Amino acid sequence: MPEPTKQVSPLAVVIYTAPHGTEAATLVDGDIVSFGRGSECEIRFGYAPEPDTDVPRVAGRLIAMESRVFIESAATVGHRTLEVQSAAGFAPIAIGEGLSPRESKFDILIRGVVNVWRLEVAVRTGEPVDWHANPDDPPTSHYALDLTEHQRAVVLAYAHPYQDGRQEPATHAEVGDRLNYHPGTMRKVIYGVWKKMFEQGIPMPDVGDKPTAVVEAARLHGLL
Repeated sequence: MPEPTKQVSPLAVVIYTAPHGTEAATLVDGDIVSFGRGSECEIRFGYAPEPDTDVPRVAGRLIAMESRVFIESAATVGHRTLEVQSAAGFAPIAIGEGLSPRESKFDILIRGVVNVWRLEVAVRTGEPVDWHANPDDPPTSHYALDLTEHQRAVVLAYAHPYQDGRQEPATHAEVGDRLNYHPGTMRKVIYGVWKKMFEQGIPMPDVGDKPTAVVEAARLHGLL
């Protein structure tokens, strides 16, 4: 009998701006993911509508391993230096060098001709558990979603069609019309909420559509 497939939990998520709007990538332990302007990159940006030629085709790689994300800058001479921004400040990564921030949240900055491209990285780290006096009777896990008023209004707008019996969330355009915002702005907000749920360890359905993942998780855990 074949062994059951082992479920691999995501280690980190990366939020970034692609030509069609905000996009996300998920990393599991052992992943090696390249980022930059070229079509060979899994995390790709700055290639359209006009190529940002200051962004390297391959600016670097992200290596996920053992609750850390290692950032490796491409070794091509003449590339711009990568920068990491975190609570500890700014840190440059020279060509061919690498860095693994201690922080669970940090941004990687890739400077282009007229834009600074930003990869927002969130790493899921194990929190220490307090078993109190009885390790055989641990406390119940409770999930809480810490949102701003604006984020909560956006999530509720995505969830609104469920009240009418629809089995899918609203589209970015529908939410934009409802709240008087551009659809791209709404996409960015809901992706930010998805990232925040990941950071807070809230279980989400394993689906590619981020509004569906956010709304279903919020509904299942009573967080709306």
